[in-house]
Amino acid sequence: MSFVKVQKNKAYFKRFQVKFRRRREGKTDYYQRKRLICQRKNKYNTAKWRFVVRRTCSRIVCQVVWSTIVGDRVKCEASSEELKRFGLTAGLTNYSAAYCTGLLCAKRLLKTLDAENTKKGGVTTAPLSQTFDLVKEADGTFVNIEELRNKKNIEQRPFTCFLDLGLTRATIGNRVFGCVKGAIDGGLNIPCKEKIFPHIREGKEKKGNQSKTPHRDRIYGLHVQTYMELLKKSPEKFKLQFKLWDECLKTNKVTKLEDLYKKVHAEIRKNPDRVKSKRPKSVRLTKEEKFKRRDGKNVQTGIGGKKYLRDRKITLATRKKRVQDKINKWASERLKK
Repeated sequence: MSFVKVQKNKAYFKRFQVKFRRRREGKTDYYQRKRLICQRKNKYNTAKWRFVVRRTCSRIVCQVVWSTIVGDRVKCEASSEELKRFGLTAGLTNYSAAYCTGLLCAKRLLKTLDAENTKKGGVTTAPLSQTFDLVKEADGTFVNIEELRNKKNIEQRPFTCFLDLGLTRATIGNRVFGCVKGAIDGGLNIPCKEKIFPHIREGKEKKGNQSKTPHRDRIYGLHVQTYMELLKKSPEKFKLQFKLWDECLKTNKVTKLEDLYKKVHAEIRKNPDRVKSKRPKSVRLTKEEKFKRRDGKNVQTGIGGKKYLRDRKITLATRKKRVQDKINKWASERLKK
């Protein structure tokens, strides 16, 4: 019998160090994060901004973030849920919605920075929201804010941030890059290359009825429009899949998605500010009003008169009384017999 050396002995496990919690959970790529937050020594205590894009099943979120020792801090945030305010109530996770969300985040950020500069006082520089309003309408062409700035002899530097993909794969035409395109058109400088956006691949120009501007088609949702027209032949399928889209178009009084998205872009550029949600005023209630026992359950009254079931610890006197009541009930039933 050959000798087998035990590699993982007590000494090994004493020196074993577990990985970070978010790495164990598969939520954070620390190899990527280290390179995104590491700042140069000659830029001590200067924020290194990240343009963070995350997509869920129901919405797309864009944030401009910087890192501190305590944790990340969010400078500006926009969600595709907010697009309902601008008239877009359907398709909040597609490429076109991603573009709108990126545009909204960029415009909101520049307006926030202008407001902060005004508060400081004595600022002679022109407002960022006006200076870097260089792309008036989305046409799908690749734009480099730095090059545009040099062409127009703008001395002021644009707000620069770096794309944080998270765990998303950097595939060509990914919805994450739709947010990047929207943010660049909104006036942010995000270093990237043209090849990451949807484009016609070599050798496929003559095949089918492919558009010469595939990126513009994606921004204005023409790929969705084509499928909608195809499904209109079978009304049942169309109603099942595009009922919300149909209602959205009728509400905005347009017939095509291109007109709808143009309208949404214009509304975002006009007023990108966040609107505070209207909540009912909180009413101060007494302890007796808050907790009322109904059908043997504790009911708590909340904001707006809403009822919630919340278990509450009973007092010692109540517990003793309950025990005594049970004894009395048992004794009375025994006497009856």
